[in-house]
Amino acid sequence: MKRRHFSTLMITACLTLVTALPTTAEGKKDSGALTEEIYLTIPPYAVTMYHKGLPKGSMTIRASLRVVDGKKRAQAQKYMPRLSNAYLIETNRLSHDYFDVTRPVSVAALGDTLQIATNRVLGHEDAKLLISDVSINKR
Repeated sequence: MKRRHFSTLMITACLTLVTALPTTAEGKKDSGALTEEIYLTIPPYAVTMYHKGLPKGSMTIRASLRVVDGKKRAQAQKYMPRLSNAYLIETNRLSHDYFDVTRPVSVAALGDTLQIATNRVLGHEDAKLLISDVSINKR
């Protein structure tokens, strides 16, 4: 009997919490805290991949930039052409010197290199580069 009452009480408590959660999220949504865009989309770009010095494929990268502060986000949006250029130069350098089309790409090394380029272009470390997709096409 006690077990049945306990189960009923637990189910009632769970249902009460589940129905209370959407109302609290709606209250935060009205304040504008959740609707603020903190990710900047970086246009996808492609570089040539090599094997033994010869072009043997291409690598396409899709990424976004996470900047929480509004002023720094506006600065990053303003510098987006410079950021895209820095990403293309660094990825092209890695594809010539380090990556090979026959081996798996080290996304960690690519991310670290692009994060350093981001910090150098923007002049601060508050922006975080997020790589969403790296695809290799072999010829």
